[in-house]
Formats: sequence, structure tokens, C-alpha cells
Amino acid sequence: MDKVAFAIKMGKKAAQLNNAHQAAGQKPSLQRAGNLAFNQGASHGKEMGKSYLKTFEVVPRLVLRGVQLIAAIIICGFYGNRINVEQKDHQKIGMVWVYAVTIAGLSGVTAIFFAAAASAGSIPVIGSRLKLLKAYRAYPWDAFLFVAWMSVFGTFAHLFLKRKADDKYRGSNTAAMKIALWIDLTNAVLWFLSALYGWFKAFAARKADRLTDKAGQKIFKTDSNAV
Repeated sequence: MDKVAFAIKMGKKAAQLNNAHQAAGQKPSLQRAGNLAFNQGASHGKEMGKSYLKTFEVVPRLVLRGVQLIAAIIICGFYGNRINVEQKDHQKIGMVWVYAVTIAGLSGVTAIFFAAAASAGSIPVIGSRLKLLKAYRAYPWDAFLFVAWMSVFGTFAHLFLKRKADDKYRGSNTAAMKIALWIDLTNAVLWFLSALYGWFKAFAARKADRLTDKAGQKIFKTDSNAV
């Protein structure tokens, strides 16, 4: 924060010097330099602040990614078992099982990658320099997985929700499949939450940038009008 205060102080000093030069008929180059110094200092301060904030918020984010991973593994177990049985029985593998396992696999890999990115990005100082590890900016991918899981839930709800226990689909255990479809819905909710968090944080970051720009413009405009 000392660097930010220093940048603001130097920026305002540059603006004051610029006013003196303007009075002498010279170009407002120092004002532009002061504005640039303010923006750079504010940007550095925001990045440092975000890095320290990540240290405290990383735990709930890791918990969410961990639950997403566990839920995806459970679904792989349910539907992967059906694929294994049908392969052993030399049956044509049901595409519903393949689709569900594919989405679960993508979800598991994504959860691991984003958890690793969150952990690395939460390290103070280092995290502020790892701009590519801002996983929250990938919230459209979280939203895509939410939609994909809703599709999986809809598919299996149509197949099993009203199916009687003795009415088996492709030899599967109807009771077990009814349990699995609610885990599908749980997966959808989890990815909706991570998408919502990512969208909110990205929106907040853009809002902070706009406020910083307005603050800088106001500071130098005020100093300019004071002369």
C-alpha cells in the first residue's frame, strides 16, 4: 500500500507541475505522466490486495472443487460400471452411459486443474504475477458444465424417475440409477455455484478497474481546475 500512496503523491505532484507549465503555455505532458503513474500504482496495489485476499478465500474454493471432483468420480463409478458390464457381455454399449462418463471425466479434470490454479494463485506476491492462473475468468466453462450436467440429469430422469424397480433399463439396477440421477443434479448445482462465483468475481474486477480510472481522472481534473 505504501507504493500506491507514493504513486498517488507523485502523480498529484506531476499534475501540479503540469499546471505551472500550462500557465506558461506548455503542453500538458506532465499531467499525462502523472495520470499514468497513478494508474500503474493503483493497478499494482489492486493486484497485491487480490493476492492476499486469495490466501483467505482459497479454502472454500478448494472445498468446492474437491466436492466437484468427488461427485464426478461417483458418477464415473455408477455409469462406468454399466459400460464395463455391457463390454463383458459383448453388448452394444449404451450411449447414455458414455455421455455421462464423458461429462464426469471433463468435470473431474477441470476440478483438479482449477484447484491447482487457485492454490498457486493464492500465494502472496507470486500470485499477483501469475495472471494466467485466474481460474474465475473461465466461468463460461463452468457454465457449460452446468448445462451439460443438467442435460445428463434430464436424460436419466426421463429414463428412471418414474420407472418401476422391476422394469430394468439395459439390465441396470433401477434403484441405483435413481440415486445416480440425483447425484447428476448435485453436480449441476455445484458447477452452477462455481460459474456464479466466477462471473461475480470477474464483474467485480472490471468494476474496480472502472472506479480506479474514474478516481485518477477526478484527482487530476480537480488539481487542474484548482489553478
